[in-house]
Amino acid sequence: MYRYPEHSADGRSHAQAARAKRPAGSQSLERGLDILEAIEAESGEVGVRELARRLDLSPSIVQRLVSSLALRGYIEKNQETARYRLGHRAMILGASGERDNDWLAAARRELERLAQEHQLDGFVAVLRAGRAIYLQVVQADRPVGVRVAVGSEMPLHSTAAGKTLLAGLEDAPLRRLLGTRKLAAITPHTITDPAALTAHIAKVRRQGYATVVEENIPGILSVGAPISDRAGRIVAALSVAFPKYLDSGESLQTVIPLMTAAATRVSQSLGAGVAGGAAPRALGTPPALRLTSIGERNGGKR
Repeated sequence: MYRYPEHSADGRSHAQAARAKRPAGSQSLERGLDILEAIEAESGEVGVRELARRLDLSPSIVQRLVSSLALRGYIEKNQETARYRLGHRAMILGASGERDNDWLAAARRELERLAQEHQLDGFVAVLRAGRAIYLQVVQADRPVGVRVAVGSEMPLHSTAAGKTLLAGLEDAPLRRLLGTRKLAAITPHTITDPAALTAHIAKVRRQGYATVVEENIPGILSVGAPISDRAGRIVAALSVAFPKYLDSGESLQTVIPLMTAAATRVSQSLGAGVAGGAAPRALGTPPALRLTSIGERNGGKR
Protein backbone atom coordinates (compact mmCIF):
# COMPACT_ATOMS: atom_id res chain seq x y z
CA MET A 1 0.00 0.00 0.00
CA TYR A 2 1.20 3.53 -0.84
CA ARG A 3 1.74 5.56 2.32
CA TYR A 4 3.60 8.82 2.97
CA PRO A 5 4.95 9.21 6.52
CA GLU A 6 3.12 12.04 8.24
CA HIS A 7 5.83 14.70 8.76
CA SER A 8 9.51 15.37 8.38
CA ALA A 9 11.77 16.66 11.13
CA ASP A 10 11.09 20.34 10.29
CA GLY A 11 7.35 19.92 10.69
CA ARG A 12 6.52 19.84 6.99
CA SER A 13 4.77 16.82 5.54
CA HIS A 14 7.07 14.52 3.59
CA ALA A 15 5.07 15.32 0.47
CA GLN A 16 5.81 19.02 0.99
CA ALA A 17 9.48 18.34 1.69
CA ALA A 18 9.83 16.20 -1.42
CA ARG A 19 8.25 18.86 -3.61
CA ALA A 20 10.50 21.56 -2.13
CA LYS A 21 13.61 19.65 -3.26
CA ARG A 22 12.51 19.40 -6.89
CA PRO A 23 13.88 21.77 -9.52
CA ALA A 24 11.44 24.42 -10.72
CA GLY A 25 9.01 23.13 -13.30
CA SER A 26 5.35 22.85 -14.12
CA GLN A 27 3.46 22.56 -10.85
CA SER A 28 0.39 21.02 -12.48
CA LEU A 29 2.51 18.48 -14.37
CA GLU A 30 4.38 17.43 -11.24
CA ARG A 31 1.17 17.13 -9.26
CA GLY A 32 -0.34 15.03 -12.03
CA LEU A 33 2.68 12.73 -11.99
CA ASP A 34 2.40 12.50 -8.19
CA ILE A 35 -1.18 11.31 -8.62
CA LEU A 36 -0.19 8.70 -11.21
CA GLU A 37 2.60 7.40 -8.97
CA ALA A 38 0.30 7.25 -5.95
CA ILE A 39 -2.35 5.30 -7.83
CA GLU A 40 0.26 2.96 -9.32
CA ALA A 41 1.78 2.28 -5.90
CA GLU A 42 -1.67 1.52 -4.51
CA SER A 43 -2.00 -1.49 -6.87
CA GLY A 44 -5.74 -0.96 -6.80
CA GLU A 45 -8.15 1.94 -6.52
CA VAL A 46 -7.92 5.11 -4.47
CA GLY A 47 -10.33 7.98 -3.82
CA VAL A 48 -9.86 11.72 -4.30
CA ARG A 49 -9.82 12.55 -0.58
CA GLU A 50 -7.28 9.83 0.12
CA LEU A 51 -5.05 11.12 -2.68
CA ALA A 52 -5.40 14.67 -1.33
CA ARG A 53 -4.37 13.54 2.15
CA ARG A 54 -1.37 11.55 0.93
CA LEU A 55 -0.13 14.29 -1.38
CA ASP A 56 -0.96 17.12 1.00
CA LEU A 57 -3.13 18.89 -1.57
CA SER A 58 -6.66 20.19 -1.38
CA PRO A 59 -9.41 17.83 -2.62
CA SER A 60 -10.54 20.45 -5.15
CA ILE A 61 -7.05 20.55 -6.74
CA VAL A 62 -6.83 16.77 -6.83
CA GLN A 63 -10.31 16.53 -8.37
CA ARG A 64 -9.35 18.88 -11.20
CA LEU A 65 -6.18 16.91 -11.88
CA VAL A 66 -7.82 13.48 -11.81
CA SER A 67 -10.56 14.76 -14.12
CA SER A 68 -7.92 15.83 -16.66
CA LEU A 69 -6.01 12.56 -16.34
CA ALA A 70 -9.21 10.55 -16.71
CA LEU A 71 -10.23 12.52 -19.80
CA ARG A 72 -6.93 11.51 -21.45
CA GLY A 73 -7.25 7.86 -20.40
CA TYR A 74 -4.30 7.82 -18.00
CA ILE A 75 -6.55 6.99 -15.07
CA GLU A 76 -10.16 5.83 -14.94
CA LYS A 77 -12.99 6.11 -12.48
CA ASN A 78 -14.85 3.13 -11.08
CA GLN A 79 -18.41 4.41 -11.39
CA GLU A 80 -19.62 2.15 -8.59
CA THR A 81 -17.02 3.19 -5.98
CA ALA A 82 -16.04 6.66 -7.32
CA ARG A 83 -12.39 5.62 -6.87
CA TYR A 84 -9.62 5.80 -9.45
CA ARG A 85 -7.17 3.31 -10.97
CA LEU A 86 -4.64 3.44 -13.79
CA GLY A 87 -6.20 3.72 -17.23
CA HIS A 88 -5.37 2.17 -20.58
CA ARG A 89 -3.04 4.97 -21.71
CA ALA A 90 -0.81 4.49 -18.65
CA MET A 91 -0.80 0.74 -19.25
CA ILE A 92 0.19 1.20 -22.88
CA LEU A 93 3.11 3.40 -21.85
CA GLY A 94 4.13 0.76 -19.33
CA ALA A 95 3.86 -1.96 -21.95
CA SER A 96 6.27 -0.09 -24.23
CA GLY A 97 8.94 -0.34 -21.54
CA GLU A 98 8.19 -3.83 -20.30
CA ARG A 99 10.78 -5.75 -18.32
CA ASP A 100 11.91 -9.30 -18.92
CA ASN A 101 10.05 -10.58 -15.87
CA ASP A 102 6.84 -8.69 -16.70
CA TRP A 103 3.76 -10.66 -17.73
CA LEU A 104 3.48 -8.41 -20.76
CA ALA A 105 6.94 -9.50 -21.84
CA ALA A 106 5.90 -13.13 -21.32
CA ALA A 107 2.81 -12.51 -23.44
CA ARG A 108 4.86 -10.92 -26.21
CA ARG A 109 7.21 -13.91 -26.29
CA GLU A 110 4.24 -16.24 -26.67
CA LEU A 111 2.71 -14.15 -29.44
CA GLU A 112 6.00 -13.83 -31.30
CA ARG A 113 6.40 -17.61 -31.24
CA LEU A 114 2.85 -18.09 -32.54
CA ALA A 115 3.49 -15.54 -35.29
CA GLN A 116 6.77 -17.14 -36.37
CA GLU A 117 5.77 -20.80 -36.11
CA HIS A 118 2.09 -20.67 -37.01
CA GLN A 119 1.57 -17.39 -38.96
CA LEU A 120 -0.92 -16.07 -36.40
CA ASP A 121 -1.49 -12.37 -35.70
CA GLY A 122 -1.50 -11.94 -31.91
CA PHE A 123 -2.92 -9.49 -29.41
CA VAL A 124 -3.09 -8.68 -25.70
CA ALA A 125 -6.19 -6.77 -24.62
CA VAL A 126 -7.61 -5.47 -21.35
CA LEU A 127 -11.06 -4.31 -20.30
CA ARG A 128 -11.11 -0.73 -19.08
CA ALA A 129 -14.21 1.39 -18.38
CA GLY A 130 -16.40 -0.87 -20.48
CA ARG A 131 -13.98 -0.86 -23.40
CA ALA A 132 -11.50 -3.41 -24.73
CA ILE A 133 -8.07 -1.88 -25.43
CA TYR A 134 -5.15 -3.42 -27.31
CA LEU A 135 -1.98 -3.32 -25.21
CA GLN A 136 0.17 -5.39 -27.56
CA VAL A 137 0.04 -6.36 -31.22
CA VAL A 138 2.33 -8.87 -32.94
CA GLN A 139 1.87 -9.30 -36.68
CA ALA A 140 2.75 -12.46 -38.58
CA ASP A 141 4.91 -12.15 -41.69
CA ARG A 142 2.27 -12.77 -44.36
CA PRO A 143 0.51 -10.55 -46.89
CA VAL A 144 -3.01 -11.00 -45.49
CA GLY A 145 -3.51 -10.18 -41.82
CA VAL A 146 -5.40 -8.25 -39.18
CA ARG A 147 -3.84 -4.79 -38.83
CA VAL A 148 -4.59 -2.87 -35.65
CA ALA A 149 -2.68 -0.33 -33.58
CA VAL A 150 -1.65 -0.50 -29.94
CA GLY A 151 -4.06 1.60 -27.93
CA SER A 152 -6.98 1.13 -30.30
CA GLU A 153 -10.32 -0.21 -29.14
CA MET A 154 -12.05 -3.40 -30.26
CA PRO A 155 -15.68 -4.53 -30.18
CA LEU A 156 -16.37 -6.65 -27.13
CA HIS A 157 -19.16 -8.74 -28.64
CA SER A 158 -17.58 -9.72 -31.96
CA THR A 159 -13.93 -10.50 -31.12
CA ALA A 160 -12.39 -13.46 -29.33
CA ALA A 161 -10.45 -11.17 -27.01
CA GLY A 162 -13.59 -9.19 -26.24
CA LYS A 163 -15.60 -12.30 -25.44
CA THR A 164 -12.78 -13.56 -23.22
CA LEU A 165 -12.80 -10.30 -21.26
CA LEU A 166 -16.60 -10.40 -20.95
CA ALA A 167 -16.27 -13.92 -19.54
CA GLY A 168 -14.26 -12.47 -16.66
CA LEU A 169 -17.28 -10.44 -15.50
CA GLU A 170 -19.96 -11.65 -13.13
CA ASP A 171 -23.45 -11.98 -14.58
CA ALA A 172 -24.85 -8.72 -13.19
CA PRO A 173 -22.09 -6.39 -14.50
CA LEU A 174 -22.06 -8.36 -17.76
CA ARG A 175 -25.77 -7.66 -18.29
CA ARG A 176 -25.32 -3.99 -17.39
CA LEU A 177 -22.46 -3.63 -19.86
CA LEU A 178 -24.32 -5.32 -22.72
CA GLY A 179 -27.60 -3.53 -22.05
CA THR A 180 -30.87 -4.56 -23.65
CA ARG A 181 -30.61 -2.98 -27.09
CA LYS A 182 -29.49 -4.84 -30.16
CA LEU A 183 -25.72 -4.84 -30.60
CA ALA A 184 -23.99 -3.68 -33.77
CA ALA A 185 -24.03 -6.22 -36.60
CA ILE A 186 -20.44 -5.90 -37.75
CA THR A 187 -20.81 -8.86 -40.14
CA PRO A 188 -23.78 -11.13 -40.92
CA HIS A 189 -22.38 -13.60 -38.35
CA THR A 190 -22.15 -11.19 -35.39
CA ILE A 191 -24.20 -12.07 -32.31
CA THR A 192 -26.39 -9.00 -31.82
CA ASP A 193 -28.95 -10.12 -29.24
CA PRO A 194 -27.66 -9.35 -25.70
CA ALA A 195 -29.49 -12.37 -24.22
CA ALA A 196 -27.97 -14.69 -26.83
CA LEU A 197 -24.53 -13.21 -26.22
CA THR A 198 -24.91 -13.65 -22.45
CA ALA A 199 -25.65 -17.34 -23.00
CA HIS A 200 -22.71 -17.55 -25.38
CA ILE A 201 -20.38 -15.99 -22.78
CA ALA A 202 -21.51 -18.62 -20.25
CA LYS A 203 -20.22 -21.23 -22.70
CA VAL A 204 -16.92 -19.35 -23.06
CA ARG A 205 -16.52 -19.53 -19.27
CA ARG A 206 -17.19 -23.27 -19.23
CA GLN A 207 -14.81 -24.18 -22.02
CA GLY A 208 -12.08 -21.71 -21.06
CA TYR A 209 -11.59 -20.03 -24.44
CA ALA A 210 -13.51 -17.98 -26.98
CA THR A 211 -13.68 -18.41 -30.74
CA VAL A 212 -14.95 -16.12 -33.45
CA VAL A 213 -15.99 -17.31 -36.90
CA GLU A 214 -16.15 -14.31 -39.24
CA GLU A 215 -18.06 -12.28 -36.64
CA ASN A 216 -15.75 -9.27 -36.78
CA ILE A 217 -14.04 -9.48 -40.19
CA PRO A 218 -15.25 -11.62 -43.11
CA GLY A 219 -12.89 -14.52 -43.75
CA ILE A 220 -11.09 -14.16 -40.41
CA LEU A 221 -11.14 -16.65 -37.52
CA SER A 222 -9.97 -15.87 -34.00
CA VAL A 223 -9.27 -17.61 -30.70
CA GLY A 224 -8.92 -15.95 -27.29
CA ALA A 225 -7.92 -17.28 -23.87
CA PRO A 226 -7.80 -15.59 -20.46
CA ILE A 227 -4.70 -14.38 -18.63
CA SER A 228 -5.32 -14.79 -14.90
CA ASP A 229 -3.50 -13.40 -11.89
CA ARG A 230 -2.50 -15.10 -8.64
CA ALA A 231 -6.03 -14.72 -7.26
CA GLY A 232 -7.56 -16.34 -10.34
CA ARG A 233 -8.99 -13.10 -11.72
CA ILE A 234 -8.98 -12.59 -15.49
CA VAL A 235 -6.82 -9.50 -16.02
CA ALA A 236 -6.33 -9.64 -19.79
CA ALA A 237 -7.03 -11.65 -22.90
CA LEU A 238 -4.49 -13.30 -25.18
CA SER A 239 -5.84 -13.79 -28.69
CA VAL A 240 -4.84 -14.60 -32.25
CA ALA A 241 -6.53 -14.06 -35.59
CA PHE A 242 -5.91 -15.71 -38.94
CA PRO A 243 -7.52 -16.11 -42.38
CA LYS A 244 -10.00 -18.94 -42.85
CA TYR A 245 -7.70 -20.50 -45.44
CA LEU A 246 -4.20 -20.12 -44.01
CA ASP A 247 -1.21 -21.46 -45.92
CA SER A 248 0.08 -23.21 -42.81
CA GLY A 249 -3.15 -25.20 -42.59
CA GLU A 250 -4.05 -23.95 -39.10
CA SER A 251 -7.70 -24.18 -38.07
CA LEU A 252 -9.74 -23.50 -34.95
CA GLN A 253 -9.16 -27.09 -33.86
CA THR A 254 -5.37 -26.75 -34.02
CA VAL A 255 -5.14 -23.19 -32.70
CA ILE A 256 -7.33 -23.62 -29.60
CA PRO A 257 -4.85 -25.82 -27.68
CA LEU A 258 -1.97 -23.55 -28.74
CA MET A 259 -3.76 -20.55 -27.29
CA THR A 260 -4.91 -22.11 -24.02
CA ALA A 261 -1.39 -23.40 -23.38
CA ALA A 262 0.15 -20.00 -24.16
CA ALA A 263 -2.34 -18.20 -21.88
CA THR A 264 -1.61 -20.66 -19.09
CA ARG A 265 2.11 -19.92 -19.29
CA VAL A 266 1.51 -16.17 -19.21
CA SER A 267 -0.85 -16.61 -16.24
CA GLN A 268 1.85 -18.53 -14.43
CA SER A 269 4.14 -15.51 -14.78
CA LEU A 270 1.51 -13.65 -12.73
CA GLY A 271 1.50 -16.36 -10.06
CA ALA A 272 -1.54 -18.32 -11.23
CA GLY A 273 -1.23 -22.02 -10.54
CA VAL A 274 1.86 -21.69 -8.33
CA ALA A 275 1.97 -22.66 -4.66
CA GLY A 276 -0.43 -20.44 -2.78
CA GLY A 277 -2.00 -19.04 -5.93
CA ALA A 278 -5.25 -19.88 -7.65
CA ALA A 279 -5.21 -22.02 -10.76
CA PRO A 280 -5.62 -20.14 -14.05
CA ARG A 281 -9.33 -19.58 -14.50
CA ALA A 282 -11.08 -22.01 -16.83
CA LEU A 283 -8.11 -22.68 -19.06
CA GLY A 284 -8.79 -26.32 -19.80
CA THR A 285 -10.19 -27.49 -23.12
CA PRO A 286 -12.88 -30.16 -23.48
CA PRO A 287 -12.06 -33.42 -25.27
CA ALA A 288 -14.11 -32.42 -28.32
CA LEU A 289 -12.95 -29.13 -29.76
CA ARG A 290 -16.19 -27.76 -31.16
CA LEU A 291 -17.08 -24.47 -32.79
CA THR A 292 -18.82 -21.85 -30.73
CA SER A 293 -22.56 -21.30 -30.91
CA ILE A 294 -22.31 -18.76 -33.72
CA GLY A 295 -20.65 -21.34 -35.94
CA GLU A 296 -23.09 -24.02 -34.91
CA ARG A 297 -26.06 -21.78 -35.64
CA ASN A 298 -24.71 -21.35 -39.15
CA GLY A 299 -24.48 -25.05 -39.75
CA GLY A 300 -20.86 -25.21 -38.72
CA LYS A 301 -19.83 -22.94 -41.59
CA ARG A 302 -16.83 -20.74 -41.04
